[in-house]
Amino acid sequence: MDALRWKKMVMPFWLMLSLAGCAAGVTQPTSPATGSRTLLQHVEYPTGYEVNVIRIVLPANTNSPHHTHPGLESGYIVRGSVIIAIDGQPERLLHAGDTFETPAGVPHTVKNGPVETEIISNYLTVVGKPLTSVIK
Repeated sequence: MDALRWKKMVMPFWLMLSLAGCAAGVTQPTSPATGSRTLLQHVEYPTGYEVNVIRIVLPANTNSPHHTHPGLESGYIVRGSVIIAIDGQPERLLHAGDTFETPAGVPHTVKNGPVETEIISNYLTVVGKPLTSVIK
């Protein structure tokens, strides 16, 4: 299936899944001392692809490692502010209410400000690939 046709087919469901994911109750939190990532929803759609909606909590004054994702990340800043540094693009300061996208396979870093920040990120990836790969 060509990419444009696939994108037109998936995008209406993407918004629905994103909104539904915010209300889902599935949690798998990590240690609060290092921040947390809570899976809000996992759906395989279409065949061979999956959507993960994840709640990310970043402690104040912390940075993510330089990393990539195997598919598109589309995120929303719920509270707080971050600087997102996507390789090849200017850094962007994002505040609560802002959205962002990181392209598949493009290295990036998230730098948190002086308060805890909460992000809801949607990942559209091929089934079975690790969601995040840290660049060493």
